[in-house]
Amino acid sequence: MVSDLSNIKGFLRDFLTLKKLRRTGWQLRGIRECESLADHCFGVALLTMVIADQVTSHEIDKDLAIRMALVHELGESRVGDIPFTALKYFPDKAKAELEAVTDLVEPLGQAGKRYLDLFEKFEAGNSIEARFVRAIDKLEMLITARDYERTGIQSLDDFWNNPSTFQCFVEFPEVESFARHLAATRKPG
Repeated sequence: MVSDLSNIKGFLRDFLTLKKLRRTGWQLRGIRECESLADHCFGVALLTMVIADQVTSHEIDKDLAIRMALVHELGESRVGDIPFTALKYFPDKAKAELEAVTDLVEPLGQAGKRYLDLFEKFEAGNSIEARFVRAIDKLEMLITARDYERTGIQSLDDFWNNPSTFQCFVEFPEVESFARHLAATRKPG
């Protein structure tokens, strides 16, 4: 029996918008052809899978973590990518993203409710998986920053000097060790 997939058409259109939206933080630093939000989500999902297999300090539900990684930026397909430097001007960013995700997944019925639940769990950060994906999200950002620096971009020191970035690694010694290695082996701009 073939399922009617017409209810996902709008969701796919919005979700695929992530392929077109560039990450604003990189653009603000002069990187015109920077990664898209979809590029970032793929990187986070792949790193979540690979690094979760290496973590011995915690028991992580890998399937749950990977699913969270896949939905963690869904709201930005409608809200856009608001960079760290602009957060003080958008005090309701989390609420706006939650409303956007709620609208996006509503046509998907029960599956949509599961995706919304994953998004809400990620945002709440109350589970080991949510905190792990948050750490991987920041690690992916640092890996990308280092990659851009290797191409000659020299305006990325603030990514490395943000204490809140490194704070999210503390719970996961393997991730923290890798992030500190990246920081120690870079050539500051």
